Amino acid sequence: MGETCYQDFPWRKTKILFHALVAEMFLQRTKANQVIKVYYNFTEKYKTPLDILNDKSKSHRKILKPLGLHWRIQFFETMCRQLVEDYNCTIPDDKKELMELAGIGDYVASAYLSFQLQKPEPLIDSNTVRFVSRYFGIEKNQESRRNKEFKSIIKKLLPNRKANKFNYSFLDFTMMICGPKPICKKCMLNKRCKYYNNNLN
Repeated sequence: MGETCYQDFPWRKTKILFHALVAEMFLQRTKANQVIKVYYNFTEKYKTPLDILNDKSKSHRKILKPLGLHWRIQFFETMCRQLVEDYNCTIPDDKKELMELAGIGDYVASAYLSFQLQKPEPLIDSNTVRFVSRYFGIEKNQESRRNKEFKSIIKKLLPNRKANKFNYSFLDFTMMICGPKPICKKCMLNKRCKYYNNNLN
């Protein structure tokens, strides 16, 4: 899972923390390729949460519409107001505080802290849970993202140093190789993978 696995998404290169945070919100339940155009359109017009509040035309709603999930827009607007009123347009660097913002759950908070602040935060989503289930031979269900065993394993996989780079590679690996239709023959981890050895080898 080296650096060559990285996919070239624009939010991975931004230095604007507000853009990085909203990108993680946009990516909830949405494929990354669907987010790219929306992200570009949004970031060209808005640089800070105050820009959202000052835009009387609410044109951000039209920009975000292709993402679907209308509840997300409402959470997004509330979050921007919180950042302006409670944090003077800065973004808290504490996970508990982040999760008190509207629309920011455990995964979005962890992703932001890992990628932008280089904190050793494990990323637990459907992709990483699927990998753990296959590799370690653990049965999963719809609640597995909240399962302590899955959380514990993903946390143990995380290195102490450069955890953000590991997480980029881990996410890309679970999308490109160990996706819903895994490319097991090309996987560099298949020798010890329970799924591969029990089903395909």
